[in-house]
Amino acid sequence: MTDKFSQEAAQQRIYQAFATLVSGDENTIDLAQAALLIASIAYPDLDPVPSLSYLDALARRVKQLHSQISSTTSEQSNPLELIGSLNHVLFEDEHFHGNESDYYNPNNSFLNKVLEEQTGLPITLSLLYMEVGKRAGIPLEGIGFPYHFMVRYTWTDGKIYIDPFARGLLLNETECLERIQQKTHHRGPLQQHWLEPVTPKQMLVRILNNLKSVYIRHADFTHALAISDLLLLLLPEAGVEQRDRGLLHLELKHYGRAMHDLHTYLELHPKASDRYEIRNHIKQIRQTIAQLN
Repeated sequence: MTDKFSQEAAQQRIYQAFATLVSGDENTIDLAQAALLIASIAYPDLDPVPSLSYLDALARRVKQLHSQISSTTSEQSNPLELIGSLNHVLFEDEHFHGNESDYYNPNNSFLNKVLEEQTGLPITLSLLYMEVGKRAGIPLEGIGFPYHFMVRYTWTDGKIYIDPFARGLLLNETECLERIQQKTHHRGPLQQHWLEPVTPKQMLVRILNNLKSVYIRHADFTHALAISDLLLLLLPEAGVEQRDRGLLHLELKHYGRAMHDLHTYLELHPKASDRYEIRNHIKQIRQTIAQLN
């Protein structure tokens, strides 16, 4: 019982820290800190300091390399030299790469494990790329393409897209569309809203949704539930997430909590296409509770 209570207390500390981190001005959200709090769900004893120090050290190396390159050329510094320095440190020196062989491993979504193992998902490698870039003075934006996440660098003469999952591959808009078409079989024009930078909260939601899907895929409903709780801290009015959490509670036989969440979903979405299915779940929960009593 002591272990159970200590685990619950640790989770509550994580939730409170995460809620505090994401409750202020969205533009000031520290993505690295938030990502490490997410990782704490799986690694409750995680010390964030080594990971944050590693990001700082990587950024110092990027700045040092760029300074060396700039000092050896008499020409005006090319902004893309910054990206070249960042790519060299992360992909040539440190060998970060996309994890194609074990894509659905939960560790791909945890920043601490991405830093340890030099591999991850498109979005976690993009977060790493952005966080090192920020520390090195390189402003970068996350771009949430369908089924793939990339980074954009904008300067006075144009924009370039970077795919950290592909070891920093540089692309223009046309090449981005071709890449999306290969992954999704989309044959229409490039949708302009795909090119809008995602907000920090949107990026965290996408990381959490990926992770929740992986846990459900592995039938790890306890960790999926913990991730769903974090999602609802970011999206408190999201009825669909309320429904999903209710179904996870149901899988874990938390009948009272399941019924509460499913009722809330129907109140928020009374015309939902799955309302009859959800009502049936509620009916079955009531019957189960009655039998237990």
